[in-house]
Amino acid sequence: MLICLAGLRSIPDYIYEAAEVDRASPWRQFWSITLPMTLPFLMLAILFRGIENFKMFDMVNLLTSGGPGSVTETVSITLKRAAFEKWQTGYSSALAIILFVVVFGAANIYVKALNRVKQR
Repeated sequence: MLICLAGLRSIPDYIYEAAEVDRASPWRQFWSITLPMTLPFLMLAILFRGIENFKMFDMVNLLTSGGPGSVTETVSITLKRAAFEKWQTGYSSALAIILFVVVFGAANIYVKALNRVKQR
């Protein structure tokens, strides 16, 4: 929320004043000014939330330990179970490397898209 608020505060007021002089509707101001200028901030906030979702271990582990059956089981819970309950260290190491590559690759693609948006 703070990132989005910072993005909204970074838009200069004179741009909105010029749009009002040109008789742009509030809807048009949103689509032509607000959204394009805050898109990099929104994309950054989404990237941070996505990475945080992959790291969500403690809350799930403390509240449900993977849930009834495997309903609330995340990748990190699966990795912990394989490593410390089933003692499948090779499998858990491979799963950790695959998880790292997936998160790193998705973040890399997302940052390239963010740079493309910022260049517009």
